[in-house]
Amino acid sequence: MDIEKLKGAWKSYTNDLRERGSKNTSELREMLSRKSEQSLRRLRKNFLIEAGINLAAIPLVLIIVINQYAQVGDHRYYLSGFLVLLLLAFLGFLYSSYMRIYRYENLELPLEQKLEEQVKRLRVFMKTYAGIGYMLYFVVFIVSLLVSAYDHVMGALPRLGVGFLIAVILFFVLVRPLVRYYLKRLYGRHLDSLTRYLNELHDESSITHEQHD
Repeated sequence: MDIEKLKGAWKSYTNDLRERGSKNTSELREMLSRKSEQSLRRLRKNFLIEAGINLAAIPLVLIIVINQYAQVGDHRYYLSGFLVLLLLAFLGFLYSSYMRIYRYENLELPLEQKLEEQVKRLRVFMKTYAGIGYMLYFVVFIVSLLVSAYDHVMGALPRLGVGFLIAVILFFVLVRPLVRYYLKRLYGRHLDSLTRYLNELHDESSITHEQHD
């Protein structure tokens, strides 16, 4: 067989393989792009639901504290105001985290870079959310204990100590697992999906580089 014909056939074959590989790569990236957009849309919905729940909680906090803590007199208004401020601060945290995650949607970036930033921001959000949730739990519990001993705090110290011990036990037995489950349910599964799509993109890029080499 003529050597030139053999070279031409081999070149045609390798070009065909490259074209197929490029087509498959393009289709894969397009599919992962669509899937990541779907996950981000669902994630956005959960952010909005969470914000709505916290907004609805503000009047409930005012009603409950003002009606149920009459024993502290006018201090119940300061207490309710303090708790509302905590809720507003949490809403500010939600909004700030949302903007950090979704700002990349409007930037012309490669899909890998965009997903890397969004995955990183979402992980930070979930970790910070858990910390804030734990802190708020203890703040509310301690405030409730102090209100119950409002007339004679010093005399109620043993009872307050027992109450705090119960709070710690409940934290590890109930609150911490519930917060983790809630975060996993509302945000964690979308984080897992985005991480999986990102890993698939990295794997595809590695294979493509190896083929070119």
